[in-house]
Amino acid sequence: MMKNETLLRNCLPFTIGGVGMSSKRLLVAYYSATGHTEGMAQAIGRGARKIGVLVDVKRVEECTLDDLAGADGIAIGSPTYFSNMAWQVKKLIDESIALYRKGRALSGKVGGCFTSSGTRRDGEECIRMLELALAFHHKMKVLPGIVRASEDQEDEALRRCEDYGAEMARKILSSP
Repeated sequence: MMKNETLLRNCLPFTIGGVGMSSKRLLVAYYSATGHTEGMAQAIGRGARKIGVLVDVKRVEECTLDDLAGADGIAIGSPTYFSNMAWQVKKLIDESIALYRKGRALSGKVGGCFTSSGTRRDGEECIRMLELALAFHHKMKVLPGIVRASEDQEDEALRRCEDYGAEMARKILSSP
C-alpha cells in the first residue's frame, strides 16, 4: 500500500479497487513472539478490508485505551502460553478496566479473538479466557474465536483468518 493510501485510509471513507470504504473501524491488536500470531492479525485485517471497513493492525504494546474506545470492533490475538494469553495481551485487557469504569465504553462493540498454539486444546483454553474478558466483562458482541494449532497448514490457517476478518467486518457494518 502506498503511503498516501495509508494516510487516506486512516482519515476518510473512500474507494480503493472498487471496494467502498465505510467509516466503521476494526482494531486488530496482537502480540507475537515468533510471527505466527502477527500473520493471523494481518490476514484478519485483509479479510475485513475486503468487506470495506477501515482496519488498524497494531501490536498490543502500541495500543492505547483511545484505540480501543474509538474502534467499532476489536479483535485481540495472542500466542498461547500454558493454555493462557501472553502477559502483554493480559496487560492491555487489565488496563481496559478504565473503559469499563467510564460507562462501559466497549459495551455493544463487535469483538473477536485469535491465537496461535502448539495444540488445539491449549488454544481453545486461551480463547475462552479472551472471550470471557470481552463478552462477559465488557459486554461486547463476540464472535467465536479461532485457533491456529501447530499442525494446521499455513495457507489454510491464513484463509480462515481472512474469513474471520470478513465475518467481523460484516457484523460491524450491520451494527448500529
